[in-house]
Amino acid sequence: MRHSKNALLGAALIAAISASGPVLADDYGAPPWSPAGYYDHAAIAESSGYQTSRQHDGVYWTLNDSGNPATLYAVRADGELIGEVAVTDAENYDWEALAGDGENLWIGEIGNNSRQREDLALFVVPEPNPHDDVGVAVIARYPYRYPAENVDAEGLFLVDGIPHIVSKEADRAVLYRFPELSEGEQVVLEAVGELPYARLVTGADISPGGRRLVVCTYDEFWVYTVPEASNDLTAFTKATPIALPNGFGPEAVAFDGHDLILSSESRNVYHVPAWWYERKLAFPPADLPATEEQADAATSDPDAFTVETYRAAGADIAGAHLTLSAEVAGAWIALPFHVPRADLYSIQVVLTRGPEYGVVTCAVDGNPIEGEYDANADGVLPGGTARFGPVSLVEGDHEVYIMAAAGTKLGLGGMRSVSGASFAHDYRVVGPFERDTWEHIDTPLPPESDLYGQFVGMEGEQIAWREATADETGHLDLNAAIANLTQQNAVGYALTYVHSRVAREATALIGSDDQVAVWLNGEEIHRHNAFRGAIPDQDTASCKLREGWNEVLAKIGQNGGGWALYLRFTDPDGGLSYSRVALP
Repeated sequence: MRHSKNALLGAALIAAISASGPVLADDYGAPPWSPAGYYDHAAIAESSGYQTSRQHDGVYWTLNDSGNPATLYAVRADGELIGEVAVTDAENYDWEALAGDGENLWIGEIGNNSRQREDLALFVVPEPNPHDDVGVAVIARYPYRYPAENVDAEGLFLVDGIPHIVSKEADRAVLYRFPELSEGEQVVLEAVGELPYARLVTGADISPGGRRLVVCTYDEFWVYTVPEASNDLTAFTKATPIALPNGFGPEAVAFDGHDLILSSESRNVYHVPAWWYERKLAFPPADLPATEEQADAATSDPDAFTVETYRAAGADIAGAHLTLSAEVAGAWIALPFHVPRADLYSIQVVLTRGPEYGVVTCAVDGNPIEGEYDANADGVLPGGTARFGPVSLVEGDHEVYIMAAAGTKLGLGGMRSVSGASFAHDYRVVGPFERDTWEHIDTPLPPESDLYGQFVGMEGEQIAWREATADETGHLDLNAAIANLTQQNAVGYALTYVHSRVAREATALIGSDDQVAVWLNGEEIHRHNAFRGAIPDQDTASCKLREGWNEVLAKIGQNGGGWALYLRFTDPDGGLSYSRVALP
């Protein structure tokens, strides 16, 4: 499969020529799984509320999380700052949400991580002119409390001027409403009911017309649809939602028409069209490189290769894919990629499905690798994620070939390489333990020196090591394995053993929710006092595996919500194995 690189597109530019010249990559727009914007204004550090302006076209409002200035930020759809407006007579103790009624913006001082706040409130300000105003005054305050237990919340929206709040809890999402608006007087919220399936809600909004309610969590969003709009939102608590997992990490969501905009504390902005969630399509990885940036790809047939917008292909979304009409079997598009370390790797490829598309296979550096993907479907559906391999690769540059069956069309939306090494699945765990601060897990606790004993845990409970198993993705859920905790200041431990046939250098690949420390054969190799959700391979740690069994102890902090661990080691020859005990 030797080839020469074709220069920028060649025939591919045919699809991207206008009267004014070539269309730049940015003009294609971002597909739903790639950020459509980014907050490059340094002050927007922790976007936790988002609202589409109803007075100014192309304007969106956001605000920061707790501890930041009491300021509203007007931005464009791509995150570019239009202006910042100080909110006078208000303090940002824990702003977590933003809503609008057409004339005013409603600021949600509703964050309650401690579950002990008694000063929760909504602040109302007239919607500023984003181009001229530099300050705006609070015109109304609406204090409130919950009818039973005090809970955390980050979701806020309005229905006919009445505020509704969605709780942020590990085991449920309760929809509350204000029974009345009494300026300056604390009212007791009414519980409408629980929204099915959603948990740990970080944002909420209701669509124009009131038939769709969306809530987002750290790794998915849920769209509830009812037959007709009503002031009584009980119907939403009985609806089965569309649930779409993603890697966006959204802290806020808003409707823009019936499309969704998701805003994250990582400063990214995502646009998701109704077309996508109505079809219940899965999202490819959020960090997938955009195909338009790979438009100089090599191909087996430059005359059959082009850059095609998804709309031209028949899908009503922004973005584009590389396409190849294959007249013969094995026609290919090739892309270069780099791997940072020797390991087993899987190749993830985003492909378009449809009536013209067929079976796709893959090769790396000219050598076929395991797997195939049937891209044939009744309708045109971008975003299908195929996984090929794993294949053993050395550190450095490589080339992947995406190959089409004869007589079919290949639509390539992007690719990436990820570790294909096995995860640890079998553990012994112990906890929960109290800790002296929520900020770190640095204070030593007894399990760090006793891997078999019994201990005194939280609230004086007697606890001991127990068996636990990660799911098929390698995700060890400590809430399920140890205790279902939502409060801060807890710590748990997970113990496993990894067997290596020979002594060798390796890299530990670690994902955690929240803080994590790891010891290998009694020696600390990694510590990260992070506050985050867990995804695989967030952290790396260089280490040495000895021949035979190696003891691996992980300490994981719990700051509320999810509590989890991913753990594996680089494994170029596929020779590692894991066990919860060191076998003979």
